[in-house]
Amino acid sequence: MLIKYLYVLCIVSVAGLKVSFENFVQHSGFEIGSFDLRVRKFNRSTTSLNGSVILHTWIDNSIMFTLDLFHSRLGNQQFNHYPMKLPSCGTCDFLDNLQKGYGEYLEGCSNLPEIGECPFSPRIIDIRDKAFPKEVIPPVMPRGLWKALITGKINGQEVISYHILVKGYDDF
Repeated sequence: MLIKYLYVLCIVSVAGLKVSFENFVQHSGFEIGSFDLRVRKFNRSTTSLNGSVILHTWIDNSIMFTLDLFHSRLGNQQFNHYPMKLPSCGTCDFLDNLQKGYGEYLEGCSNLPEIGECPFSPRIIDIRDKAFPKEVIPPVMPRGLWKALITGKINGQEVISYHILVKGYDDF
């Protein structure tokens, strides 16, 4: 009986995970680009990312982006660095991989650089009502508040930085 209970609990907790955007904040790099992105309620239960990314300069692969993840189990903004290592890469490589691997989730984003276009010109990229895609969430993702700190560096010097907050919770 206990084994059946645990099995059902595991299935419900994996199937019931929902992730929603909480916040988007740009810290530095306003001379390179302005991330005018806001999180808003799309309907009663869904939040979406909405706004524009305004690139002021030509962008090439020299800006190396890194990602640091922080987790707050209770959702109370007391973050612990999450020991997950992701490789850093240049801007053009990142956008190419993003479009090749997750292109279906970028529908509705207008004026993105084409795959292989590097360097790309200054432009305005519009993002309209993008909810967090449930399909990309690993089934073992812990619930709570997550902070993704993205930092862009040229020759080890930070030139742009922003973070995204998302909340993972059970949707029963």
